[in-house]
Amino acid sequence: MIGIAFAMMIAGCKKVDVEFSYSPAEPRAGQSVKFNNTSSAGEKWAWDFGDNATSVTKHPSHIFKKPGEYLVTLMVDSAKHNTYSRVVTVYDTIPTFVTSTDSICHYTDVVLTANVYNPFQYSLAYEWQLPEGCTLVSGTLNSRQITVYFTGYGQSYPVQLTITQNNQAHPTILRELYVHQTVAPAIVMQRTNRAVLRQHLINGYITNPVAGDEEDIQLLASTSDTVLTYNGVTFRASNMQDIFPALQVERMQLDALAQKWYITTAEGLSVANFDGQHVTAIDTQATGALYVDAARNLLYWASTEGLKSMPLIKSKNNQFATSPILYNSLSDIDRIVVNENLK
Repeated sequence: MIGIAFAMMIAGCKKVDVEFSYSPAEPRAGQSVKFNNTSSAGEKWAWDFGDNATSVTKHPSHIFKKPGEYLVTLMVDSAKHNTYSRVVTVYDTIPTFVTSTDSICHYTDVVLTANVYNPFQYSLAYEWQLPEGCTLVSGTLNSRQITVYFTGYGQSYPVQLTITQNNQAHPTILRELYVHQTVAPAIVMQRTNRAVLRQHLINGYITNPVAGDEEDIQLLASTSDTVLTYNGVTFRASNMQDIFPALQVERMQLDALAQKWYITTAEGLSVANFDGQHVTAIDTQATGALYVDAARNLLYWASTEGLKSMPLIKSKNNQFATSPILYNSLSDIDRIVVNENLK
């Protein structure tokens, strides 16, 4: 009996090889650290993480709130001789900012949000620096979160952010944000000097006019606002007296779906029903060129103020309440067309 008791006592005092590892190898404040218990035996575990936090889980996870060196100790089976300690170095949290999308496109809103670990609710201040070609939509340059859009594409834009925490500035964050092209139909214009330009309306933003290409030139050559054929009948602006006996029509377009004429005369731009009734003035500043974009339910026209656009009119008496959008200040636009090829 004495031998058996002595053997049990020896077994109870058997030393266990206590050890653990952790990941990530270089944890940062605020980051979850996973501890892996690799001890050779044991049924009970007592962890001390060196920051007044403990655990009795075999493989615990722990978050260190501050950077520094922490002596982490694991005790197995409540035996002081079954302990293992090692220093875990926790590094400072690096502030950053994130974007609302990984694929940023031009003239498309993107949200930029500053991220900084602040467990003790220290005071925070933000200072954004935006490059040329980056437009602030909402928020201020001192907000945690801002909305911006980029006017160019095919290049990277350097966006900088400085975060001051508890009156101490972190190193300035610099991210190069690459911007892709947003593909959309183009409004193509020919000026009286024969120069061809293209412009886009993307997500409510109007792009700057750029030079058109050969496809735009060919498209303009195949489009007319003085002659059109509908239901086998050819209409000419110079011969519309049957429909508009009191008007001298200079240019015209037809919204076939709504059965509406859009015409320009010496008095400007007007809309009328297909039979010529309910002639209603739209813009007295219109100078001639116009285009009906039935696919997007829009009317484009040239004026002394520049290129304008508004939704097509659908009411029977041609009354409307919408105000036109001014695309540019070009007062010498002679022809207009929409290029449907997305580019």
